[in-house]
Amino acid sequence: MSPKVEDGKVVFKCPRCGYEGTEGRALNITRRVAASPENKVVVIENPEELISLPKVKAVCPKCGHTEAYLRIEQTRSADEPPTRIYTCVKCKYTWREYS
Repeated sequence: MSPKVEDGKVVFKCPRCGYEGTEGRALNITRRVAASPENKVVVIENPEELISLPKVKAVCPKCGHTEAYLRIEQTRSADEPPTRIYTCVKCKYTWREYS
């Protein structure tokens, strides 16, 4: 919901559906999203953060380069093996491998 002022009142507008509501009304908006390891988003805002990761020999499925940065995360339950997340040194494509 994006706030804007109209006629001295704050009005909230949904950019997706166009619904508008004032701040005095209770809005009950729910949406369920199925969570899975595939839709977990990791944002690296600073490209220098990649440099601190170890480089390993791995073939990029996009460009074929043979060197990638490696990050290991526990994306599933604790009794499952960790997920290896690779980022290509050349094209910055990211892929993951599950053990």
